[in-house]
Amino acid sequence: MRTPAAVAAVLAVTGTALLWAPAASATPTATLSCAPLGAAGGYAEFVEKDSTRFSDSEGAVAVGGDAYFGDGATNQGFSVGSRLTDADLAKLPGGRSLVVAGTLHANQVVVAKGSAVYGKLDDRSTANFAVDGRHASGASPTSPIDFGKEFATLRSLSAGWAAARPNGTVTVPQGSHGLLLTGTDKDLNVFAVAAEDLQKAAEISVKVPAGATTLVNVIGTSYDMGATPTYGVNLWDETAGRFVQDDYAAGGAAFKQVRSELLWNFPQAASVKKNHTSWPGTILAPNAKVELGGKGVGPGHVNGSVVAEELLSVPGAETHQMTFTGCLPKNAEPGAPVTPEEPKPTPTVVPEQPKPEEPGVKEGEPSASPSTPAESSAPGTPAPSPTTPEGDLASTGSAFGPGVVGVAVATVALGFGFVAYSVRRRRGRVS
Repeated sequence: MRTPAAVAAVLAVTGTALLWAPAASATPTATLSCAPLGAAGGYAEFVEKDSTRFSDSEGAVAVGGDAYFGDGATNQGFSVGSRLTDADLAKLPGGRSLVVAGTLHANQVVVAKGSAVYGKLDDRSTANFAVDGRHASGASPTSPIDFGKEFATLRSLSAGWAAARPNGTVTVPQGSHGLLLTGTDKDLNVFAVAAEDLQKAAEISVKVPAGATTLVNVIGTSYDMGATPTYGVNLWDETAGRFVQDDYAAGGAAFKQVRSELLWNFPQAASVKKNHTSWPGTILAPNAKVELGGKGVGPGHVNGSVVAEELLSVPGAETHQMTFTGCLPKNAEPGAPVTPEEPKPTPTVVPEQPKPEEPGVKEGEPSASPSTPAESSAPGTPAPSPTTPEGDLASTGSAFGPGVVGVAVATVALGFGFVAYSVRRRRGRVS
């Protein structure tokens, strides 16, 4: 392991031994692929088996089993592809922005851009499914996507990437309730974190250079974002020189670049549960049932893509057209996942702050408006998260959107630390 010059200088002056040091580069000789997810890379939702969805996906959606979109009993709908560009559509098989290999069960389902294909449309869905404003039929016995082949490759890649040696550090700022992931490689930063440690974090912060790909390997058979719960995910905005809470239109160009090149890899998980907090980056869980929200828990949104064996959401969950653009090791050979080290405390001591009561968000409550990240009182101090309706249908159900978190400022002399921001709400759709 290496000690950076800045750290060495501090040691020379203070004589204080640090509790960690970054490892050497994770894959210095690896050939990187900048389209590593195959067919899945063009979709906001790529599901091997069944999918149950409401509200909307701004991007393309592909389901290898049956799709249950919208619900007539509760007047829920689902829209697909509102933010797709012509360039996006050109990358999809046949320009199909919606692919369902099995049966499509539709209520108030609209494909805003592109076209749809499905194995079968159930009888009651005929009048409740439209493509570009027209009632449409796109039944086909043959799917343009070989889901079995694609997911075999994705599982192999997921296992291979999980074996990559980390070159980033995972620490706990003293006095905080969160995890800080810090990487300095300009090309690829790899982290390994135990699922149980990640779900204990009231907030998660990632600090890497803009333009670098970030791979977070989450090791464990299940992950529940609502276990503690996690109240926010923050990314370092290099231009602004501070952490920014993830939200739909959060941060500047540097922040958005980090978000688009961030991949959360769950190679072993059979279950991944998301709470009301906005989640930046792409979720790769090829063996898992991924749940966006749950009973008594608002869903928040995914500002990226979801790749899962099965997908289930409560009304209001959205996936946004922010597909993965990073570069990862090509033809990674499956291997044993790297065993994550226990996160170590940093030398910085942050006074504990009282933890506010978790918001009681329930299905069917009136939706709140999206929040812009702002400055807040102290690191590790969670705050209630408002949420946003962003569906394209008139009746897509209650939406609970991006979580806004109180995040901390404590500048660490070694160049990292949390930056504070406050909570405020605003109404209206973020565009």
